[in-house]
Amino acid sequence: MKPRPFALLAASAPRQNSILGFQCRHFQGSRITSLKYHQWHEQSRQPLTFHNLPSSYSKHTQYTRYASSNAAVASNPTSAPIPSGPTETKRKITASTKLTPTPKTLRPSDIAERLNPPPETYAPVLDLPERTEGQGKLKWLYHCGKAYIGFYKGGIANVRATARMAKVIRAKLAEKGKDEDLLTRAEWQIIKRSRSDMLRLPVFGLLVLLLGEWLPLIALYITPVIPEPCRIPAQTKRRLAKLEQRRQYHGDRLIRANTQWYRDNIGQAKAVHPAMGPLGSMKPSDVAQINTHMLQTISIKLDAHWTFVDILPPIILHPIFRWCVERKLAYLNKDDELIRTNGGWEGLSKEEATRACVERGIYVLGKSDKDIKKDLKAWFTKLT
Repeated sequence: MKPRPFALLAASAPRQNSILGFQCRHFQGSRITSLKYHQWHEQSRQPLTFHNLPSSYSKHTQYTRYASSNAAVASNPTSAPIPSGPTETKRKITASTKLTPTPKTLRPSDIAERLNPPPETYAPVLDLPERTEGQGKLKWLYHCGKAYIGFYKGGIANVRATARMAKVIRAKLAEKGKDEDLLTRAEWQIIKRSRSDMLRLPVFGLLVLLLGEWLPLIALYITPVIPEPCRIPAQTKRRLAKLEQRRQYHGDRLIRANTQWYRDNIGQAKAVHPAMGPLGSMKPSDVAQINTHMLQTISIKLDAHWTFVDILPPIILHPIFRWCVERKLAYLNKDDELIRTNGGWEGLSKEEATRACVERGIYVLGKSDKDIKKDLKAWFTKLT
């Protein structure tokens, strides 16, 4: 609150001395000219004591003076005048002085939780007993069969737990609207993986009931019908090896075929592919401008179609490849966006980084975790 424009504020004291009243009136009259405007500033406040007053009064009385800015202007003619009026001294609120909310920074634990699905989406640990010295082979195989049965039971429990989590997430979407932008990357992946695993679960459950501990003998050959949390490590590694071999074989074959096609149709090639950027920057809408040979190359690299489709005639292949590539690119574009908005590729776990590379057509077998993260960084660098 601004002080009142009085030149002299004194502590209450009995004015018994007429000399005191005369001196105070004389001091006020000499200052009234400079104090007739309400011009104040905070640094002008200073204590003032009258030394010519009686000693009995000056020991207990102290005066406070508020000097006006007019006096300062008079003593310094070169200084600029200060605008009059008490409302002029209020600070105006501009864009630079407004409070802007700081962006919320996520902790590493929060980033990992938003990016990586929970452990229930993965296969449980398979702990096979080692064959001890002097142990019979049949007895050892029996204990291995029991370990596999326990593994499959744990995998089925994980599939059901993932389905329950997906149900809760779908209920949340139903309350807030069917906008998948409300989901984190982990929640979005839970819904995607639960949907495919639940489709495989009935057939797999029937196989477990029929074959029991003998199921691992044929599990390597029926991978597509087994849910991901129920796949043994050897099964997953074999699938990756076959996938990369297929990519390498068909990729080399298609490179030779496309090279010959480009030589024969160089003018058409320039028209069909005016400016084709990196695979990670492609959108589903770009697929309509790509020919059948290039569509097949992209589909094989991204593992977007089944192998038996390659034997179909070209007139049927183009719409199939187009649908498969559009669907795969839509998934990858959404996953890339969620990874960027939920903390970046650096927060992906080892399993999720490997899975992300496989889905994007990046080779992972024989590579260290550092090399896998380096390849994933190169993918996201091309997107920016």
